[in-house]
Amino acid sequence: IEYWLLEEAKLQRMPKPKALSGRIALVTGSAGGIGKAIAKKFVEEGAVVILNDMNAERLTGAYDEFVKQFGKDVCTTATLDVTNEAQIKEAMAAAILAFGGVDLIVNNAGLSISKTIGDHTEKDWNLLYDVLVKGQFFVTQAAVAVMKQQAIGGDIINIVSKNALVSGPNNAGYGSAKAAQLHLSRLNAAELGPDGIRVNVINPDAVISDSNIWAGGWAEGRAKAYGVTVEELPAYYAKRTLLNQVILPADIANACFALTGGLLNKSTGNVINVDGGVAAAFVR
Repeated sequence: IEYWLLEEAKLQRMPKPKALSGRIALVTGSAGGIGKAIAKKFVEEGAVVILNDMNAERLTGAYDEFVKQFGKDVCTTATLDVTNEAQIKEAMAAAILAFGGVDLIVNNAGLSISKTIGDHTEKDWNLLYDVLVKGQFFVTQAAVAVMKQQAIGGDIINIVSKNALVSGPNNAGYGSAKAAQLHLSRLNAAELGPDGIRVNVINPDAVISDSNIWAGGWAEGRAKAYGVTVEELPAYYAKRTLLNQVILPADIANACFALTGGLLNKSTGNVINVDGGVAAAFVR
């Protein structure tokens, strides 16, 4: 009796498992910006992650940062261009080899192009749809194949955009690709429910801090469309929201955790706007 009382006392002193303990997450584009913030949040809450990026230097830097902060047992890496089906399969294989599988996917990798209808090229259009729409689909397809074999369900979160719901100037390619991502998410949710795989959407807006989408002329294009300077963009975006708040990568990470932390396990096909409150983007 004394032995069992001692063992019970030991168990009571042990810390409780964290909300994501035992979860294996792959967040596309997780070497920087929103993706890295999501991966960090997941690790802080007990998950292990497959860090990935198409930029080897950024990926090495992110890995070193994670190892220094969390230890080497919480992550592995994979070079991943979401337009490359072979690399997608290799990333899933890396997850299986390092951790035994994968059950939490965040389709975050993206880019942005802001041009008028007349200035848009076929190359622009193909790149947007290849990365945002086809990339989301083929990463999901590969992940679902693993999840179905595991037969324990899972989570897929797609980082889309307020632009999937709100129309604006100089945004035909990006905005329509984001709308396609949003409806693709709903279609996938409808199909994967019987397998216990939840598919949900986070719609950010104007996440400027440490975000790759503001490179390559996007900031200049949006500033031109709204008649402000690039330097004025953060304040402009904040002031047009109901809460008058600047949106940070950590805000998107928190929303991803809200969907996967255990309290919303019976929710799928949903959209959470993290945009400071843009009335035109209210989901109808």
